Amino acid sequence: MTGARIETKPTSLPKAFPARGRPRQFNHEEALVAAMRIFWRHGYAGASIGALIEAMAISRATLYASFGDKEGLFRQVMDLYEREKTAYMSDALKQPTTRGVAAHLLSGAIALQTNTSDPKGSMGIVHSLSHAPGDESVRDFVVQRSRFWREKLIARFERAALDGDIPPPYTPRRLALTLKAATDGLLVAAGSGADERELRDIADTFLEMWPGR
Repeated sequence: MTGARIETKPTSLPKAFPARGRPRQFNHEEALVAAMRIFWRHGYAGASIGALIEAMAISRATLYASFGDKEGLFRQVMDLYEREKTAYMSDALKQPTTRGVAAHLLSGAIALQTNTSDPKGSMGIVHSLSHAPGDESVRDFVVQRSRFWREKLIARFERAALDGDIPPPYTPRRLALTLKAATDGLLVAAGSGADERELRDIADTFLEMWPGR
């Protein structure tokens, strides 16, 4: 007796789960620019992690994975700030006379303040003058950056003195520190609300008193 034929349906393979999309990659430079605005407006102590990740459009985990921690993020922000906002300082040191150096530094500082997309003032000055307990390493980092540019300016004026570009009774260090104080003063004035015309009047008056050629 022939047995009944049992038909079996082919076993269907389980449907594969749809592949998850890759997480959206954030733009590192754009995130730093966003963080810079937060640090600039609120200072290091006032810039909360919540405000930073919201402005940068990233998660807390991404911030720590990509930048280490808040201080690591701030250090990268300062690197960006110097590359984009203080390039005029390097150009100023290449000017042929001390008066040219002064004019370039003052006009560069004013140009920095007339950019309406950013807060007024200076990130360096903000963070060197104001810090919270426990943030001393951040302040020291910023002050060290400021000293770097100050020493560069003094060295440039020492070379100028050898060329006869600094008349007595002025000394290279004295004149360099006076110029540094003037440019810092412009940034403070801008941060306090001085407009472009007022800033240019200050710079023009300072240059009228400049002792070099």
